[in-house]
Amino acid sequence: MRGAADGFRIETPRLVLRAFRPADLDALMRIGRDPRVARMMCSLPVRWTRRQAATWVARSRFRGEPAFRLAIDGRDEGLLGVAGLGGAPASLAYFLDPAVWGRGYATEAMRGFLAGVFARFPGLDVLAADHFADNPGSGRVLGKLGFERLGPGTGRSLARLEPAPNIHYRLMRANFEALHEIP
Repeated sequence: MRGAADGFRIETPRLVLRAFRPADLDALMRIGRDPRVARMMCSLPVRWTRRQAATWVARSRFRGEPAFRLAIDGRDEGLLGVAGLGGAPASLAYFLDPAVWGRGYATEAMRGFLAGVFARFPGLDVLAADHFADNPGSGRVLGKLGFERLGPGTGRSLARLEPAPNIHYRLMRANFEALHEIP
């Protein structure tokens, strides 16, 4: 990882999590506009314009605080998705291109992301996450990372007409450290 002025970069065996580049915008829009992705996220409209996506990327920059997003880049495949952290309490969010679902990239990316986050922010002891109930794959990823299922709720997505059932989770730093190495 590099210093705050240089951004935040994380490498895993198959992936690089890094700051967005201008060349990422087309792939980001293609992935984010996919209804299978957009409906699982709170802030991605299916009709995401180039201007909206560029603003979203600009707001994603790492500024030394636990409120940022990183591009998930496949070493041989280009942009695959996004990992992010924000809100109060700090909450984890991510999405991947449906073309690479089922390859273990989500678990690998988020394990690396969380290790980097906990290493960078030693005072951050708990993270939140949630997923829509019709996205059980994300629940399996969160479980592998050490998140504890808290219970049901209701969430909103710009790509859904109505609020939908979701499931809330919590990750304690100690639980993550017991399962995974922090650099």
